[in-house]
Amino acid sequence: MGGGFRRDRESHATRYSQDGGSSTANRTITSYGKTMKPRVFISFHVEDEAQVDLLRSQAKDPRFPVEFTDYSVKEPFDEKWKTQCTERIRQSSALVVMIGQETASREAVLWEINKAYELGKPVIGVRIYRDENHRVPQPLKDHGARVIPWNTAKLQVWLEEQG
Repeated sequence: MGGGFRRDRESHATRYSQDGGSSTANRTITSYGKTMKPRVFISFHVEDEAQVDLLRSQAKDPRFPVEFTDYSVKEPFDEKWKTQCTERIRQSSALVVMIGQETASREAVLWEINKAYELGKPVIGVRIYRDENHRVPQPLKDHGARVIPWNTAKLQVWLEEQG
């Protein structure tokens, strides 16, 4: 085992960023001197991919208060896909469901949500359009999952709480 105190290897770094003019503290866990971002599986309806790509971009941009590594699978919905998804969800720290107009009726999204719960992963819903009140997928309701409007600061806080 390497040298140094355990608390040094598991220390937390804090950085501040701007979100709509207000400062928000963001913690990124460091281990052995490397920054560890949460691994997030993003579940979404394919027609919402442009908005999901925006979230992915925000996660890479230091001006936004959200950081994660996207572990989504971008393949067709078949047995191979299910195998890949199961492994990616297993390796993820959380599942983020991007809720758009058709999300609640998409078989693949419902499968991903149920698989995340089966694997004991925390799940959150994020409304793609703040002012729209699209149906929340039933498994999120069944498990009492938190659903938030698109807000990178709130998403980051939730990811940090999952720890």
